[in-house]
Amino acid sequence: MKRRFLGIDIGGTNLRGKIITEQGDSLDEKKIPSEANMGIFRLMENLAGFIKNFTAEKISAVGIAIPGIVDTKRGTLVQAPNIANTKNFPFTEALFERIGGAIPLFIENDAACAALGEYRVGAGRGTNSMVMITLGTGFGGGIILDGKLWRGENGFAGELGHMTINPSGHLCNSGSRGCVEAYVSQVAIKRIVRENQELREKLSGTEESALPERLAELARKKDRAAISIWNDFGSNLGVAISILVNVLDVKTVVVGGGLSGAWELFIGKALEETEKRCIGAEARGLQIQRAVLGDDAGVLGACYIAEIGLVERF
Repeated sequence: MKRRFLGIDIGGTNLRGKIITEQGDSLDEKKIPSEANMGIFRLMENLAGFIKNFTAEKISAVGIAIPGIVDTKRGTLVQAPNIANTKNFPFTEALFERIGGAIPLFIENDAACAALGEYRVGAGRGTNSMVMITLGTGFGGGIILDGKLWRGENGFAGELGHMTINPSGHLCNSGSRGCVEAYVSQVAIKRIVRENQELREKLSGTEESALPERLAELARKKDRAAISIWNDFGSNLGVAISILVNVLDVKTVVVGGGLSGAWELFIGKALEETEKRCIGAEARGLQIQRAVLGDDAGVLGACYIAEIGLVERF
């Protein structure tokens, strides 16, 4: 019988689940509210019920994409800033208790799962090594080297947002100064708008969550201040990409996440800065691609995490 893998992507709003076969055929998918804002224990109850709703299908393994720092070897959620009570939380153990422990479970950071999804069936398909950058609330990503997800010595690899691009720059939520996340993220866009009196007045009354989208609309209408911000955004992204490429020598960089919707507003400056700073960029044949899977990247990546975990386990 064909093996079936269940992938689940934990979001702040929803749990998204999908079952695929080892040949990649999609069999079923569901979505329910995650209620992650109510803390880890409510999330775990919802997650357990969600998995049980899929068990009419014979599932070989479950992969779970989690927004946070994950110790994949121990199945522990080390830290998840947007979910309460998660410091060093024994995630797989707690979930096994709720579902009976019959199905192998594997967890991974959500951005790493998105990278794996894009690598297998998205914009990175056909390449051997790539980095995926996710431009969302923060600046996340995942690394594929020689066809394998690179987790690092402790499983914490992929914290791309905390590369320093300006040592005396803006304070990041990590506590450090000048992290790329402080310049290239939704959080950064919101801060920049607040600090710019002209734009603050133009965008007065806009809900904070809608500021990046409204800033993009202004730039498309040729607003100079908005264009300048997206140019700086692109330049800083280019600096980050050049660091990654110079260190890792990857062939492909895939850029996704919510802010990639403003692609045409920042990619020109990003390419310009990358070419300027990346050693041997032309000789490398470097490709910078826009992600193609959208919200499916994380859930498909979680399916592949289940497949990889089962192979490594046995």
